[in-house]
Amino acid sequence: MPVVAMEVVAAAKLEQADNLYHYTFRSPGQGDLEIIANATHIYEVGQVAGVALVGTRLPGLTIKPRKVFGIPSSGMACGPVDATLDTDVSEQFDADRPTQAWTVTIQVSVEAAYAEDASALAMKKARSEGKVTAAVPSA
Repeated sequence: MPVVAMEVVAAAKLEQADNLYHYTFRSPGQGDLEIIANATHIYEVGQVAGVALVGTRLPGLTIKPRKVFGIPSSGMACGPVDATLDTDVSEQFDADRPTQAWTVTIQVSVEAAYAEDASALAMKKARSEGKVTAAVPSA
């Protein structure tokens, strides 16, 4: 799914939280989307923003529908854009990149009787310690 340009048609600060806002974004192709967003960008009614639709892949996450304080949130506001409504602005937000081969180097020390056990223990330890030392595209 892409990040699309949508217009803010309603904006309100959530009383339950200091840094959350409830927005309604609209575009002809998407209709109305309710989104709860943090205060990274505060949008005004009439402003156009990139909205990551449910299913969009961004670095480190995939957008899923959520409820915040019982309010459905169906996407993620990514930031202001200067684009026509419904324009795909995915590239501007580094969204939905195609997959590619990567080489990842991980170095940890573990004790085990068998190589298979060491591999499993090493992966678990590396994840818990944040030991990924390199992630570079393969040639």
